[in-house]
Amino acid sequence: MKKYNLIIMVLVVCSFFACDDDNKEPKEAWNPGAIGEYAITPINGGATITYTIPNDPNILYIMAEYERNGKIFTEKSSVHKNSLTIEGFHRVDKVKAILYKVNREEQKSEPLTVEFEPLESLIDIAQKSLKLQPAFGGIIAAWDNPKTTEFGVRLMVKDTIGNSDQLLTSEMYYSAFKNEKHSFRGFDAKKTTFAVAFEDKWGNISDTTRFTTTPFFETMVPKPYADFRSTIPYDNTSNLSTTQFSIGFLWDNKVNSSGHGWLSKSGESGLSITIDLKQVAKLSRIVRHPYHVNSLYGQANITDFEAWGIDKIDYDKIADKSYWLDSLSVRWGAIHGVNPTTVLPSKTFKDDWQYLGRNTVPLGLTSTEQNEMSANGVESDVPVDAKPVRYVRIFVRGVTLITPPPSGNYFSSSEFTFYGDNTVPQN
Repeated sequence: MKKYNLIIMVLVVCSFFACDDDNKEPKEAWNPGAIGEYAITPINGGATITYTIPNDPNILYIMAEYERNGKIFTEKSSVHKNSLTIEGFHRVDKVKAILYKVNREEQKSEPLTVEFEPLESLIDIAQKSLKLQPAFGGIIAAWDNPKTTEFGVRLMVKDTIGNSDQLLTSEMYYSAFKNEKHSFRGFDAKKTTFAVAFEDKWGNISDTTRFTTTPFFETMVPKPYADFRSTIPYDNTSNLSTTQFSIGFLWDNKVNSSGHGWLSKSGESGLSITIDLKQVAKLSRIVRHPYHVNSLYGQANITDFEAWGIDKIDYDKIADKSYWLDSLSVRWGAIHGVNPTTVLPSKTFKDDWQYLGRNTVPLGLTSTEQNEMSANGVESDVPVDAKPVRYVRIFVRGVTLITPPPSGNYFSSSEFTFYGDNTVPQN
């Protein structure tokens, strides 16, 4: 009996669903005309198509179908927009795309076929603007990226095993800066054939540019360095503590710790410090580590500084205090006893010292990027044509991304490291 009851229940359920299917009405035909008014604006590697969307509540989105590199792709744009962008093309004469209106039942309208010719791809613009030059431990590459679109920069070197002309990938660097300048390092000072190519997110690759050169010798200038602040007028000679936060911690090779480094004492005078490298070196770069690991902007960290250097101190100028003034430090009222309206002499130390560049923490970094930069240090290149130096004078321009630095002259850092060629003649 139970068996028959089960069979009856199954038949009833099946009958219910069959009736339900019978009650469903078939989709009505929806075949409105194609998109009407439209305009095409070519862009680098693609085009933006603008159009007029009719006042039809059934339209859900606009869709474009097109072929790129032998494959069919689609792009969709909400009905709340009146434009659609197609991109990712590289060295093509003309592109055909088919546009549809699509309703809520995923039915397409009549097609509209459009044709456009993309502007030059961004990776080709980068490749044509590429400039390469020898650098310390490698090469410096500079290029243009007018639309700040991220792409990959592949560094390759010629295979030195056998007589092969094969290029081997050495590094893949990603960039979205408008005017980028990047140093590729890690190479010995011997003749090397480098090659650079640009790649975008659609898999397009530019031509390869080859460059044969001999990198300059580079090494870390040996530590410890020496504190030279007490000799140079207007330097900040303070230490928050002579035992825990002494300036000597700036060159003890201890980085990526928590709370290890040098801190100035709040309320003291000056935004500059001078470091004696103890030998003359043609500097290639300066690396600064923050006071706390994974805290690039915190704990009164120096986030922006400029540096000048010289190979020999002219002690006859020490007594001429105005010679050692820095215009920004004066204007910001950071030097005790010096009026912010003080007019600097026609010649200062900057006329005799070599400018070594600016070291700045970039804005807009993600948490991951901040942690990576904190661990690796904030690096800045020294101009290639800079003269060899022994003494480096550093001027703080920003603290925790605040410029000018807050009053009180309170700032900190964990480590300063200098790189370059220390085989140059010593004075």
